[in-house]
Parts: sequence; structure tokens; C-alpha cells
Amino acid sequence: MEQFNKSDKCEKYMNQFLMLDKRQALPLELSFHLLCCKKCRTQVRLMALAEKKVAEPLFIPVPFSDESLVRTMKSIDPNFDPQSICPVSLSKWVVAGICLILAFLSFALLDAVPIISDGMAVAVYSVFGMSIALYCALFIFSNLDFFVKKVENIKPLAEHLS
Repeated sequence: MEQFNKSDKCEKYMNQFLMLDKRQALPLELSFHLLCCKKCRTQVRLMALAEKKVAEPLFIPVPFSDESLVRTMKSIDPNFDPQSICPVSLSKWVVAGICLILAFLSFALLDAVPIISDGMAVAVYSVFGMSIALYCALFIFSNLDFFVKKVENIKPLAEHLS
């Protein structure tokens, strides 16, 4: 009976995955299921590999500045500006992390001065601890697909080495 329920859940999640648009972010519930269910994770990975292999002969690199692409985008959105396209980067995460570390270090230096009470120091360090935990959680959850792929790549390597 347990296998039947698990199969129903897996079918529900696979249907949910198949209904997503290409490159659409996975819902949190589906991401957790894929982390926990090796069968579904394998199916999703195999579907992604199959799609990539099938699409290889059709791939033609088109620069963002291509005139036909710009015309098409302008027909969809008259306010489209090709200069507004910027590559995805982790710079915001790095800047926020550096700011957190600098704030932590500056308070640590101020804490050496006896002006600040012990109770205030505990409260500020607690806030710093919670903000760092929140920063890490947001970073991981916003990049969950990336981390799942990295874990999957590490596992076969570890099996190969042992």
C-alpha cells in the first residue's frame, strides 16, 4: 500500500514538472520531492539530457543584437530595449555577503570598547546570526536547481573513486 501511495505522489509531481514551461523555476514542493526521490530525480535528469540531445542539431547561436530578434521582441513589447539585457550574475549575493561580514567585523571591533553592554552585544550578535542564516537559506533556496545538479554530479564521481 505504501508503494501505491508513493507512486501516486511521484506521478503527481512528474505531471507538475511536465506542465512547467521550459527553463521555468521549479516550485518549492517539487524541488523538495526531487531532492528526496531518486526515481523522479533520475527521470527529470534523463528527460533533460534527452531534450538537450534532440535540440543540439537545431541550435543556432543568435546574438541579442540580431535585428530579427530585436524586431520580434519589439512586436511583443514596444518598450523593449536590447541594451537592458544583462547577464545573470552573483554579484548582488557577493556584495550582500561582504556587507554582512563587514558589519559583523565592525561591531566586533566596537565590542572591544567597554561602551557597549553585554546584553546589547548578545542581542546584536543574535541578529547577525539570524541574518547570516537567512542569507544562506535564501541563497540556497533561490539557487536550488544549481545545487541539486552539483550534488548529482558529485555523487557519480564519489562512486567512481571508491
